[in-house]
Amino acid sequence: MGFFDRFENKPKDYNCMTRLGQLVTELESMYSASVQKKFLNHVEGIKMNPQAAVIKPMELFVDTVEAILANRTNFNTDNHMNIMRKAETVYNAIFTYGEKTPDYDLLRFIYLECFEEYGIIARNLFNSELFDTFKNKHNYIAFMKTMLGDMKSQDVMYDIVQYANRVRYLFVDDDLYTANLKYVASRMLTSGDRPLIADYEAIKVERMSGYYNVSEADIVKTEQQLVEATALLKQSVDTLTQMDLKTAQMNRIMKDTTSAIENISKRETDIISAKAKTAKEDINAAYNGFLEEQRQEVILQKDVLLDQIFKESETKLNELRHMSRAITATAASELSRINSETSNAIDKISTYMNNEDMEKALSMAEQNEALLSKINKLEILNDKNIAILEKNLDEERNATQAANITYASVPSAQGVYSTPTVALPEANPGVIPEVNPLLDTSVPFEQRFKIVMDEKKRREEAGEHFHKMFDDVVIALMEDANPYMIGPSGCGKTYMVKQIASILNMDFVDIGYINEEYDILGFQTATGGYSTPNFYRCYKYGIIAFCDELDNGNSRATVKLNSFLSNNKDASYNFPNGENVKRHNNFRIIAAGNTAGNGADANYNTREKIEESVQQRFMPVYVGYDNYVEGKILADYPEWYEFIVLFRDGTDNWGSMNDTAAAGIITTRDTAKIKRYLDNKSFDMGKILDYEFIQTKDMEYLAFLVSHMKGKLTEYPKATKIFALFEEKVNELRERGGRR
Repeated sequence: MGFFDRFENKPKDYNCMTRLGQLVTELESMYSASVQKKFLNHVEGIKMNPQAAVIKPMELFVDTVEAILANRTNFNTDNHMNIMRKAETVYNAIFTYGEKTPDYDLLRFIYLECFEEYGIIARNLFNSELFDTFKNKHNYIAFMKTMLGDMKSQDVMYDIVQYANRVRYLFVDDDLYTANLKYVASRMLTSGDRPLIADYEAIKVERMSGYYNVSEADIVKTEQQLVEATALLKQSVDTLTQMDLKTAQMNRIMKDTTSAIENISKRETDIISAKAKTAKEDINAAYNGFLEEQRQEVILQKDVLLDQIFKESETKLNELRHMSRAITATAASELSRINSETSNAIDKISTYMNNEDMEKALSMAEQNEALLSKINKLEILNDKNIAILEKNLDEERNATQAANITYASVPSAQGVYSTPTVALPEANPGVIPEVNPLLDTSVPFEQRFKIVMDEKKRREEAGEHFHKMFDDVVIALMEDANPYMIGPSGCGKTYMVKQIASILNMDFVDIGYINEEYDILGFQTATGGYSTPNFYRCYKYGIIAFCDELDNGNSRATVKLNSFLSNNKDASYNFPNGENVKRHNNFRIIAAGNTAGNGADANYNTREKIEESVQQRFMPVYVGYDNYVEGKILADYPEWYEFIVLFRDGTDNWGSMNDTAAAGIITTRDTAKIKRYLDNKSFDMGKILDYEFIQTKDMEYLAFLVSHMKGKLTEYPKATKIFALFEEKVNELRERGGRR
């Protein structure tokens, strides 16, 4: 039984003084005459006089001594008294009111957890000021554990505390605050200018929260511009008034002129009007008939073909409108010319009726026949595609149902669908699936999470690899916190979603990036039906909706997600088909993107800024490349693993020096490809270096990588042979002047 198990199951009548006596005996056996006995004397003194103990009650004092002795390899005997002094300082910081401190039992657990081997106290990382910024003290422990693995942790702690004090009031959600602090700390640990990073990240958080630093000079300048704009507006109003007066004068002149023209050429005008009206009615009738024929034909088509045909019909209709306007304009021109050339009016009318626009309008019947032929061909092609999609969907559903993967008490999932263009099938329409036990909030989270972790462990033992951020993402999903995975291309975000859906025994749908609102809501078809989107089925039947490349979508359409991110278990939504759909308890949203949602950067220059209200409803989780996973992938090729780590260190250093993300990095996806080449013996070492590490990079970049990697080669001795060939190829390329 472990130390913490003994703490939880301790009988109420446990005699602390007896335990303390046993500890004194154990201490006496540990210390030799040559070793200082301050720690032993201190414990013996507390045994004789319990009131003198700083750490109270006595039970907690004994637990502290046991924790120090349990990690004696970490806390050597020369250092035990110093550790005890640190423990008393930490005790005073955590238990502000001693035994009367609120949540005493929880804080006692947190306090004792600080004594783990190579933990917070051993690394001298406990900071009371930072500790006080966390509402949930478990989050403090989780954050500090991320710091324990880096030897620079003590160096950056001061800057982290300053940053935390500056931004803490801007975070309502403690989990979001913890995630942000982890990200900023990771940046500080890998950068030399920590204050600059802290200031930059703090400004970013302040702006995300709506706080902007506006100087008095900016306010004065804005007021001056407002005065200038007001003066310009007044000037514009005066100008517009003068133009109105001139327009009125012109209207009077035109009215008089028109009256004169009507009196002079009334007969000619009547003839022109009658012919123009007849021509326009004939053309409208022809095109109305054409449009009706098109509508009847496209009823048999699917939505995509329907949109295409209507666009073509609208184009033809616009051409008709342009022709009609041309007729009217020509007629008006003829009327004005009649005023001066009355004798030539009839000739001009004849010329007008014989012009090319009229002939084009009257010949549209032949073109209609060609368009109808095209529509018939598209109909045949579309029907074949629909049949193929339906066949593939049936095969996928049958294969998934045959698998019937289950574990623990979780019901079997119906399958995983990742094609955004195919609607999910409705097996047993009207039947809403039961709540997944792993998402049932009536069951304690610890029990549900243990089931998930046990299954993960089983799969790891079977050879499956998991990203280091897997636990955080699956927790966020189980807690309905809307995780947004931020990471470069190829780092394993989509694969992680598949693993999460599988381990939770749930369906998921990759709905892709959101370009229009109907990608979420669907739309009413021209025949009065409803085009059901995959998102609707996820919301109604409790499926994971995966919004991949969230930062590559239309930000105006993405805002519609706000209606579904509230996480209210009693929420519902009125979809365009008129149905009020209740949010299923299993419904979850998980998103992924290459940027933090602040817009384009050097590597992802088409990304849009995600609207602020959407960002606030997502929990950002930074998912980078995981050397541990790649080490597992290349377990049989350690020399290639070390070369990839060395190469990536060079690209990261290039990006840091140039203040931009490095191009041509090696991704987890690339690592899997390299393993496949090596397993199949398809490409030799030289070809792999050419295609994966050298091509598409300029000479300056390659020369930097060779120089940087050579300086760190002693840290990766297994990569020596591969690096030698890499350097040789780069030098040959340099001698050829960069010509490949």
